[in-house]
Amino acid sequence: MKTFIKNNIYIIALIMTVGFAACDDFEEMNQNPTTSTDMDPNLMLPTIQMQLSGERYETWRNSFIYASDWMQLWTGEYATVEIGGKGQKNDTYMSALWDREYSREVRNITDMVERTKDSPEQVNINAVSRIMRVLIFHRLTDLYGDLPYFTAGKGYFEGVLKPTYDTQEDIYNDFFAELELATTALDPSADQVTQDFYFEGNIAQWKKFGNSLRLKLAMRLVKVNAAKAQSEAEAAIAGGVMESNADMAIMYHNNAPFNGGGMGGNGTSYTFMSASPDVSSFRICTTLAEQLESTGDPRITLMAGSYLDNKDRTDVSQEVYDEIGSYTDLSVLPSNFIWQAAGGTIEVDIDGAPTEVTGPLQLLQPAKALTAIDAPFIMMSYAEVKLLMAEAAFRGWSAGGDAATHYAEALAAGVMQYDAYGIELPDQGTIDAFVAANPLGAGTELEDINTQLWVNFAFNPMEAYSNWRRSGFPALAYPNVDPGINQTNGTIPRRMQYPINEYLLNEANLLEAVDRLDGGDDWTSRVWWDVQ
Repeated sequence: MKTFIKNNIYIIALIMTVGFAACDDFEEMNQNPTTSTDMDPNLMLPTIQMQLSGERYETWRNSFIYASDWMQLWTGEYATVEIGGKGQKNDTYMSALWDREYSREVRNITDMVERTKDSPEQVNINAVSRIMRVLIFHRLTDLYGDLPYFTAGKGYFEGVLKPTYDTQEDIYNDFFAELELATTALDPSADQVTQDFYFEGNIAQWKKFGNSLRLKLAMRLVKVNAAKAQSEAEAAIAGGVMESNADMAIMYHNNAPFNGGGMGGNGTSYTFMSASPDVSSFRICTTLAEQLESTGDPRITLMAGSYLDNKDRTDVSQEVYDEIGSYTDLSVLPSNFIWQAAGGTIEVDIDGAPTEVTGPLQLLQPAKALTAIDAPFIMMSYAEVKLLMAEAAFRGWSAGGDAATHYAEALAAGVMQYDAYGIELPDQGTIDAFVAANPLGAGTELEDINTQLWVNFAFNPMEAYSNWRRSGFPALAYPNVDPGINQTNGTIPRRMQYPINEYLLNEANLLEAVDRLDGGDDWTSRVWWDVQ
């Protein structure tokens, strides 16, 4: 595990975070994000990496209140159910990712790219910056659609204080150009990337990550521009993508106590455990539990567990399962805040002592190891890459192998990636049996592959949401539990609406983008690549 640079980088990043605090004023967002024109870009990289997965604010709002409940992954927490599950609009919640990333990551990564682009001595850190810029912006455009891109964050460099909204098609075309440029430029004999949480400066792994990201983004286009999707996917695979779990892009977080904002620790963990350090408000959705249980997927015991409400979160999963007899019965129906779903109090044996376990504590919470504040966050996994390669192969594209083999390797990798959390994995025989029992189905290939991507994104719901929109799988029925207050037309929303502040601070440019949306600035309108 990447521990030898972790603590020192955390100190650097924490200091820089104070200097780069988010602001709400639009013009202030576009000012130079540093107080020094000679700041080493290598010192900025860990701050950006940490912030991308270390903040509760946007993780809770965009990823869990909304995307997680819509994707029927995790539910039970009050706002997740009452706002996301019941389909109620909240402007602050919808704009969270935009507000945070434009004021923070966008301006900082723009500074890194601009100040290294003409420096022969900074070839690698510039290439890494370009890859990170694509990573940051793809999350934004996938969620909102057209947005400021080409001139975003350039207030200091070019005096652009009200950037135009670029089309998502143009943005994606530039993503591919940037990733090709960056991965080609990366050179192991050039400058060292000295402060890096993801790969510890390993240039070969950065090249694989850049190509893997290119493959992911290529697959977004399968419905809107199949020819472009194929050419970009094939180029990415030919360039060299992740080859094992050792190549995963992982952010190793610190045990930094949540203080209302959260910094240093895992933002998903802050979200899961924000109500209490002893018990999570979240529970696994029936839809996900049924998928895992019906396929004999050993990840169900790695993802979730039943815990007592004490400081140790004593694990009673096996005892409760023996009593109940089904993991599905230990889950919560999508968008259902009825804790009695697990039945009444039961008595189980814990270390020889009879122990009462109430209904809420019988239900499966996110696993203890995965909700630790210092739990790692997998930004991109090898299993995801193998599933994308399986889809490429199924579509008849050049993918370095056949779909069934890529798929089988993805299932195994998806289980084994939980080793990153420091937990004991199932034995190899169990993993092999799971893979053998779930081959890629004839006639259900796209459904199988994208359902497994959905499972893979269980702790990254925004990605599950994006992949579901571009693929249509798994087939999710929206549980419209309260039609009287629902604002989604009884369907799963297709995007987030633009922030209210944009109408106040950049209205003319925003309205041009709104005019391009079929249905206007509504969360039932679709982004460019989300074609029916």
